[in-house]
Amino acid sequence: MNVQTKRMHKAITKSDLKPQSLDPRIYCELQTLVALKPAASRLSFQLGQFRTSAQAGRHYSKVRGRGLNFEELRHYQDGDDVKNMDWRTTMRTGKPHVRAYSEEKERQALIVVDQRASMFFGSQHAMKSVVAAQLSALSAWTILQSGDRVGGLVFDDHQSHFTKPRRSNTNVLSLFQSLINANHRLNAESFATESHISLNRTLIQLDKFNSGNSTIIIVSDWQGFNDESLILLKQLQRKNDVVLIYLHDQLERDLHHINNLVATDGRAQLSMVPKQINHQSPNFYKHYSDQFKQKLHVLNRASRTQVLPVIEIDTDGNELNQFSSALGRGN
Repeated sequence: MNVQTKRMHKAITKSDLKPQSLDPRIYCELQTLVALKPAASRLSFQLGQFRTSAQAGRHYSKVRGRGLNFEELRHYQDGDDVKNMDWRTTMRTGKPHVRAYSEEKERQALIVVDQRASMFFGSQHAMKSVVAAQLSALSAWTILQSGDRVGGLVFDDHQSHFTKPRRSNTNVLSLFQSLINANHRLNAESFATESHISLNRTLIQLDKFNSGNSTIIIVSDWQGFNDESLILLKQLQRKNDVVLIYLHDQLERDLHHINNLVATDGRAQLSMVPKQINHQSPNFYKHYSDQFKQKLHVLNRASRTQVLPVIEIDTDGNELNQFSSALGRGN
């Protein structure tokens, strides 16, 4: 462990760290999230456009990145970019004038991470909740290394935790710790408890936290996504760049093809054999699969009609490569 990493770990006390015996496919760890920092140096959210779907064809969408602030109107000087000529003033005065701009020093980014019970699911490589934590960490490091402030909102079925955007390693670690805390609260019993925080409630809360001019990255399986969600996302997009990361598992797509499904919580196993009560009663597996297809359809429609970038990630063990491919590699 190098000196910089040692300093970063000082922000987290030993009492906050979980035992090393936890299965990394089921629960995320601080060390894993910190170790993603070098990979972020090759990525960027500010390349102008990036591939937004690993499966739905090539859809490209722009992310503004840093903007330009108008500084002054002045006489043209040798070397000035003619694209900045102010032709109205030039025609009125008879002398060439240009509009001078300065680059916006920094933007802020908010990473919104879903850790609800529906994310505690995985059939191939790791839980969606773990993959969400890893992609969020990679996003945080990418944004911090670009010189921008980064914070986030972590939510589960019962509570949420907001980390104010700052440009520091310590702040990123604070965001990671709130993410780890929510992740470690997930277990098989999470599905039996009533949810008090919905997706739409989180989007409303996010709008109150954010003042605009931000890059908002939302990592979720989009459980509960509906027409109201689209309206709320459109409101956020008016003042921000919004990027949606959609996590899904192969079993969610192909559930209706499974003849005998065995589920486990790590201690007990449950065999679920599909049974159709009668010809009029739809098969439960097919119903679940149809719900998945409908959600995917609505998200893709959002990407096409409202220019909301949707990055699809399949939790098949190749998630980081899929994400890197979608963002593109920096210089």
